[in-house]
Amino acid sequence: MSMCAEIIAVGRFRAELVPWLEYPEALYADTKVGAPVVKVIFGIAEGSTASIRFAQLVGIDDAWDFNQHKIDPTQIDFAALETFLKSLSGWVEGDYLADLQTLERFAGAGFDLYFLPNG
Repeated sequence: MSMCAEIIAVGRFRAELVPWLEYPEALYADTKVGAPVVKVIFGIAEGSTASIRFAQLVGIDDAWDFNQHKIDPTQIDFAALETFLKSLSGWVEGDYLADLQTLERFAGAGFDLYFLPNG
């Protein structure tokens, strides 16, 4: 089985983040500022090679080293990540572009980011 990769973002709710959150805007209407929210970002399904490269670009040397799975946003190479994502099929469908923008937004908003390998 080949590896797939995701990022899990965990942070505090703020109304300006609603466009990047997991669910439709209406579901956040009664959410209090500061409530914890979670968002799954990416779903790299192009296999192990792509998932391992993805991990490297978010600052993880060994995708299976659980000690490294908390991502340091200052270690994300956003320019190289964008170039890499453009080579994958998800970019054509638009999913990876939206995910990249979400990752940038949440990294800047102080969310905790975690790498999640599967497979």
